[in-house]
Amino acid sequence: MMLTGGFEPREYQRRIAETATASNTLVVLPTGLGKTMIAILVAASRLEKFPEGKVLVMAPTKPLTLQHYESFRAHFALPPRQLAVLTGATGPTERTELWASAKLLFATPQTVFNDVKNRRVSLRELVLAVFDEAHRSVRDYSYTQLAKRYAEEAEHPLILGLTASPGGSREKVQEIKRNLYIDRVESRSEEDQDVRPYVERTATEAIRVPLPEEYQETISRIREIFNEKITRLRNAGFLRGDRVSKKMLLEARITISGRLREAQAKGGQRGYIFGSIINQAQAVIILHALEVLETQGASSLSKYLERLREKTERGRATVYLLKDPRWTRIEEEAKKIRGVAHPTVERLVSVIRDQLGKKKDSKVIVFTQYRDTIDSIIERLDAANLDARRFVGQADRAGDKGMDQRLQTERLEMFREGRFPILVSSSIGEEGLHVPDVDLVVFYEAVPSEIRSIQRRGRTGRTAEGRVVILLAEGTVDESYYYSSIFKENRMRRLVSAPGEEGKKPRRRPTRNPTLLDFVD
Repeated sequence: MMLTGGFEPREYQRRIAETATASNTLVVLPTGLGKTMIAILVAASRLEKFPEGKVLVMAPTKPLTLQHYESFRAHFALPPRQLAVLTGATGPTERTELWASAKLLFATPQTVFNDVKNRRVSLRELVLAVFDEAHRSVRDYSYTQLAKRYAEEAEHPLILGLTASPGGSREKVQEIKRNLYIDRVESRSEEDQDVRPYVERTATEAIRVPLPEEYQETISRIREIFNEKITRLRNAGFLRGDRVSKKMLLEARITISGRLREAQAKGGQRGYIFGSIINQAQAVIILHALEVLETQGASSLSKYLERLREKTERGRATVYLLKDPRWTRIEEEAKKIRGVAHPTVERLVSVIRDQLGKKKDSKVIVFTQYRDTIDSIIERLDAANLDARRFVGQADRAGDKGMDQRLQTERLEMFREGRFPILVSSSIGEEGLHVPDVDLVVFYEAVPSEIRSIQRRGRTGRTAEGRVVILLAEGTVDESYYYSSIFKENRMRRLVSAPGEEGKKPRRRPTRNPTLLDFVD
């Protein structure tokens, strides 16, 4: 047996692994219930059956890739040289050598795909490919392309997909199954009998926060100019109905582009189409400004507007919008109310104080979508004598420096060790990172994605009872996003628990406040 003596899988993990060893399987399991342990069981079985083979474990981020490496290293009785991490930071020659010598390989899909494409490595000897965060296997993401190459090239292919949520629509689930050549879906929820003994109770609470009166005039001015753009798009035939969401605006751009190609091919009228391209692009900018003010506050709005004006490369839509006197007035008003804090940050302070009052050594994670907001939150928590640190991705953005892999790892380790109580994170912290014993997770704003909602909640309630607080700006898109994610999550659970279409076998060698209805697919 390749596994160490202390490895004791739970019964549901063993059952799922038996299925996954026999056929391409998508495992849908709530965060914290041991999807990695299932991958370890399947990997051990495959290497025992094919001693000359290799196993590839992929994850979309470097921190998550390293986390898998550590988990496998702890449970496999293999020499250290038989396990290798491959990232872009490792040189191509060294990656090729590691690939040739190791049995267990851990990598981001982009790195593997580049090496396969450049013929530095071969997928032929892989007897198992693990696709963690398998919900990403859509469209042209590297997972999709790698699964196809693997199915065609490997001598003994087997695919294992892992996710907490494959998505809230039948089309999305079927696309993932199709792209990963899935034969079986193994799904468990917290309510299933074989899982229930291992699930800690997590209490979820939504707290509504009214907007300041000082914001109302600016909100009205933004809505006025937004409604004008929407009316023009409706009159041109590119939008229908009273309700307009960001998704509808993005889809309208596709329709407009198609109409333009058709007009160019047939020599039809194009003036109104060019005008609609401008109106659509401006509507997206304006709607984003509205959401930032309503859900993040005047300071974040002011920063967004400043960056928009300071951009050296601007499209025509942005240039025309910045020349509009009404937009200039909005910029001026945003500066005037910049000092009026969004009440959500004060409510956040009281929620965290309440938690720390109940349990002094609590660990708290605060999730927010915007880096500007992360800085504002940390500044306010610091003023309240609450020790908080940021956790963001590697990319530098408009003067805001990212965190490299070393710093990310150090900060997570410090948080795990309890050296500070509060981690304020962007979306980088949502996916897969293991931090045990988080007592409280706070959504600074709601998210419309059921996948992101499940992942955020999954940071707590792993080894002890957890608590989730979702802060909602009253009468804004926050409330719509909140109900939308609940609706989509319930639909997703029905989809993956019901028997569906079997996956394909691998082929070898071949003008008003938004409402809930705006955001429900």
